[in-house]
Amino acid sequence: MVISIMGMIAAMTVAGIRSASYKRDRSAVEVQLSKLVTAIESYKSKTGTYPPDCPANAALNPDRNPLAYELGGVRIAGGSFVAEADPTHTVTPPFAVFPGLGGFVNAAPASPAKLRYSLDLRGGSSKTADLVMIDYTGTGPMMFLKVQADHPTLGTNVWRYRAYPATGHNPKSFDLWAEIKQSGGGTNIIGNWR
Repeated sequence: MVISIMGMIAAMTVAGIRSASYKRDRSAVEVQLSKLVTAIESYKSKTGTYPPDCPANAALNPDRNPLAYELGGVRIAGGSFVAEADPTHTVTPPFAVFPGLGGFVNAAPASPAKLRYSLDLRGGSSKTADLVMIDYTGTGPMMFLKVQADHPTLGTNVWRYRAYPATGHNPKSFDLWAEIKQSGGGTNIIGNWR
């Protein structure tokens, strides 16, 4: 009897810890989503359009998007682009991971990029997003915006994005979402739609 009571207490403790961890992750991702939506809307107010997604495979791979470059800005150096958020990172076209994308909109020949945002990718207490480098194709790492919680099945979790998605939730603007682990297993999607 004592052993079964101890087992029940242990099970409730573990469930409580999982639930608290999920709530913490969900809250962090919702705050990050809000900051990214604000930065994307600022981008649109300055350019007249939302940041481009990956034209050739946005529906299949919405995680492979150039948001980190568009929101962080890039400097044009010869035929390459130098990321403002990480000046040690250079991208040379063609973009294997962003097929159909000819270049970045938020690019300028001199530093800083031609558009400025309230998006802070480098650090500080108001940092909007962490950057992560991923080599999807074996042709070199590309920069992505990292989600502040683990993905349910994949290793690194990055923000998914589609601009003007014909089959999405917000066809006149953009879909931005993250997939995170639920406390009891499974996937929860946190996005900019209702």
